Amino acid sequence: MDKPSNENHVREFVARFLEKTGHGKKKAVVTVVCIVVLLAAVYAYTEISRTGYMVSLNGTPIGIVKEQEMAMEVLDRLDDEILAGDDGLVLTAELNVKKIKIDKRLDNILDEESLKKELERNIELRKKAITLCIDGRPVLSVVGMDKAQNLLERVKEVFAQKEQDVDLCGIDIKERVELVDSPVEPEDIMDPEDAYKYLLNGTIESKVYTVSRGDSLWGISRNHNITVEDLEKANPEVDPKKLQIGQQLSMIVPKPFVTVVTEEIVTLKENIPYDTEYRESSEFYKGESIVKISGRYGERKITARIIRENGTEAGREILDEKVIKDPVTRMVAVGTKPPPPRQGTGTFAYPARGKITSGFGRRGGRMHNGIDIGIPIGTPVKAADGGTVQFSGRMGTYGNLVIIDHGEGFTTYYGHNSQNLVSKGDKVHKGQTIAMSGNTGRSTGPHLHFEVRKFGAPVNPTNYLK
Repeated sequence: MDKPSNENHVREFVARFLEKTGHGKKKAVVTVVCIVVLLAAVYAYTEISRTGYMVSLNGTPIGIVKEQEMAMEVLDRLDDEILAGDDGLVLTAELNVKKIKIDKRLDNILDEESLKKELERNIELRKKAITLCIDGRPVLSVVGMDKAQNLLERVKEVFAQKEQDVDLCGIDIKERVELVDSPVEPEDIMDPEDAYKYLLNGTIESKVYTVSRGDSLWGISRNHNITVEDLEKANPEVDPKKLQIGQQLSMIVPKPFVTVVTEEIVTLKENIPYDTEYRESSEFYKGESIVKISGRYGERKITARIIRENGTEAGREILDEKVIKDPVTRMVAVGTKPPPPRQGTGTFAYPARGKITSGFGRRGGRMHNGIDIGIPIGTPVKAADGGTVQFSGRMGTYGNLVIIDHGEGFTTYYGHNSQNLVSKGDKVHKGQTIAMSGNTGRSTGPHLHFEVRKFGAPVNPTNYLK
């Protein structure tokens, strides 16, 4: 409707109104004026206002367009263009188009090209993924349900026993695990191998140490600020006593996100511990104890149901048991005889009873500084006289050696022991058991090497023994 046409309609309406009213013209004139004002306002509003559409993306206003259909078409076209190169992408765009009144004089109406640019600037792209949630907490995301399920199976396999005589009855994950199909940010997608390491170890970091000559687990742990216990946890398949040069050790202590619980029926052999029995004996001095019969473990065969958590035994139920060999009780004789003075008496007693297999003097072109007494390994070796232990440990060709200082310049040596029973500084009495005989050091067979020295010089022991 153009402006002249509107004015003519208003005039015609007023004329007809006055003609019909006839009388009360003053009152009619006032009424006509009001009508004219109202019509003028309507006319002015229709001239400067019209209908448009406010476009919002995910709740954020983008701009105003003339037609609703155009906004929807632009978004659909943009969707096709973006997703054409990657069908794994997801357009997470919620488009809202709301009808509004707009001012005709405004110049911010978006055309198709402008709307497309605004949408591209504000649109969010995500990737189709399966998110693994543990006890309701998202841990990692991978592409594809098959990869997520395979990931869990691989972790289970790590703790599944594959040894003989092991029947795996069940395997499960202790925590509540959910595989949620939901789009995520592309940078949150993990490579399946990295996801496996992360789920199993708590990190995808790989830190490896290569064993070199002279290495020990203790030395490696000290040099790399990791405890021996944690090093053993990180390498459960490694025997710490048999490190090989070139062997690779993981320096990352695993902290799995999940607890794999296994139930096994196992048949295995176990040691039966032995008891120890103590008996008093007047054969030995007070304070002495001699093992008369060595204890031996028994053996049994058991069938058990074992529950493990991440490979560590958490519970056991014995289903069947059969004793193969009974244990042997360890018998220990405890001395009751009052001990003699713990100081030198000036005379020496034989430290053990046995045949002298080699005397004092030159032997094979070399000086033999003592006498050799042939006795079986494990025979008690006694102090030749009272005194103070000057040395107890390993010394060159002597092997395990005990040296006793008896005062007045006299010392005695007891070599090739299998075990020393006294320590440096101990006060010992004549006849006290100080060691068990053996075959350590340079020795051609089990025996006790015994020396007597005066002011450090070896002398013939047989001249002092009674």
